[in-house]
Amino acid sequence: MNDGIIQTPIQQDWKLVRVEDVIVKERLRDYDEDHINRIRRSFRELGGQLQLQPIVLDERMILIDGAHRLEAASREGWEFISALIWTGVTEEDRPILEAEANIVRKDFSPVELERIWKEHYEPATRAKARKTQVKNLRRGDDFPVTGNTGNGEIVAVSKVARETVGRDIDWLNKVTDVRALAESTTAPVELRAAAERGIEKLSKPGAKVDPVHKELLRLQDAFSKKGQAPTERRAEALEKTLDKQVTESTLLAEKYSGELGSDLVEAAGVVPAGGESVRAIRVALTHALAGAIIVECRTSENPAAALRPIGQEVVDLLNMLTTKQLGLEA
Repeated sequence: MNDGIIQTPIQQDWKLVRVEDVIVKERLRDYDEDHINRIRRSFRELGGQLQLQPIVLDERMILIDGAHRLEAASREGWEFISALIWTGVTEEDRPILEAEANIVRKDFSPVELERIWKEHYEPATRAKARKTQVKNLRRGDDFPVTGNTGNGEIVAVSKVARETVGRDIDWLNKVTDVRALAESTTAPVELRAAAERGIEKLSKPGAKVDPVHKELLRLQDAFSKKGQAPTERRAEALEKTLDKQVTESTLLAEKYSGELGSDLVEAAGVVPAGGESVRAIRVALTHALAGAIIVECRTSENPAAALRPIGQEVVDLLNMLTTKQLGLEA
């Protein structure tokens, strides 16, 4: 049984063909002039119209792989070129075979890989899954077909993506996100322009997808906040302020009970008027503590009534912590 995406049997044979007889249809990608020039230099260095790799054609002389080699041979004035002739290739098979040839050589950019996956491999994978499901139903099997519906589809499609284009679904979807935003007619102009710049970067083989995608997410978040109501933005800012103060005050407490506290004790003993400086720190922190107590009291409906239990809690906590850290516990 053939488990590959290409389901039709294909036979191949080698022969010399006339360069002018080869038919070049619409390709998945444009010509790379630098690549053509490198091949031409290789042809000249080898001499005798030798080529390291044959081009690939179907039985109708339509090009499947080797457009740059064919173009280089034509520019060098070759009359014939070595070719593998594949018999049995369908119109649906051709773009997949072309993609496979380039993926093996790692020639594709992220944008090209995403387009090849979306336009060719993904539809072929789902079509194969549907065909398998129908076959199983005819046999009377009642188990779900992985790759067609439900969670099984996600697992199967992810596996096929890695096996075909060499990337996982998340990576491909990130490129899709950037492309969709670049092509959007409703996105803010600045955001669309950023996505277009991202597509330009991702159009180069070997480009990194994550940095481009993260930058767009950051910009989207910024634009989303611009669209928030003032009360929502204020609430979000206040929440961040609270979180920051909790973090900073907690870290400060840890510092004084750790290395910073030890350094201050040492400094008070060797620095002139060091003891007065330590006292000044205590007074300043006491003022800060008083400010925190006032804030907490003001959150109560009756600040005066709240002051007594809060003050008592502070006194008890101070006594317990200082006694413990000074080693004065009974």
